[in-house]
Amino acid sequence: MKNFNEKEVRFFYQLLNHKGITELRFLKRGTFPAFKLVKNEDDFVRECKKWTPTLPPPSQPEYILVGPHGKRNVYAGLRDRRGDLKKCANFGDIVGLQIVTLDIDPIRPAEIPSTNEELKKAMKVAEIIRNWFKENKFSPPIRAMTGNGVCLYFCTPFYKVTDKNRYKITRCLENFEIKMREKFKKELKENNCLIDRMFDLPRIGKVIGTLSVKGENKKERPWRLSYFIDQPKRIEDEKFLKMILKLK
Repeated sequence: MKNFNEKEVRFFYQLLNHKGITELRFLKRGTFPAFKLVKNEDDFVRECKKWTPTLPPPSQPEYILVGPHGKRNVYAGLRDRRGDLKKCANFGDIVGLQIVTLDIDPIRPAEIPSTNEELKKAMKVAEIIRNWFKENKFSPPIRAMTGNGVCLYFCTPFYKVTDKNRYKITRCLENFEIKMREKFKKELKENNCLIDRMFDLPRIGKVIGTLSVKGENKKERPWRLSYFIDQPKRIEDEKFLKMILKLK
């Protein structure tokens, strides 16, 4: 099992398409959180690789992660941060909207990996949602397997966030999630999945191409290397952005 896919990590950085810095966070329950602000793709890849756990050789009987930084989940800020940021971003530090997400997760206890069957159901729901957008003449979102569920990425033209509109934009993103939960209520219930809350502007997301190490790694609930299901080609959808901003 691989623990890092540099090609996918680079694709993820390009998908974000940040104008300035990118905020990385390295998290694991029970450990002190760490973060890094990077300015380019190579630095992004280097930091992600440095903080991704290293797998032991196949000859080692126990599946224990080793490495100087311990086992961490690697996340990145989704929306554009202000260029002079020196710490983890908060609500007032976001300066641009250029990506919107829907995160489909199987319902299960916190910090526990999904079973293969649970993950399969999340993929089914994500495909249904993607097809709906395609059928309704939107650019279909890009799907990625995050380790335990599926995230859909909607790329938009850069939309400037200011103190005058950041509350309105947040409400629009929240309303989008609410409407999607209503629209696909039946499919979510049948597959025991939910749409996670990702609407807040400083939201972070799993860096695709890195290993998910939530909870314990067990045969029936394993850690997994995240990957893109669809080609991660950034196609900015102005129609989608206009739809989002009109939601009430």
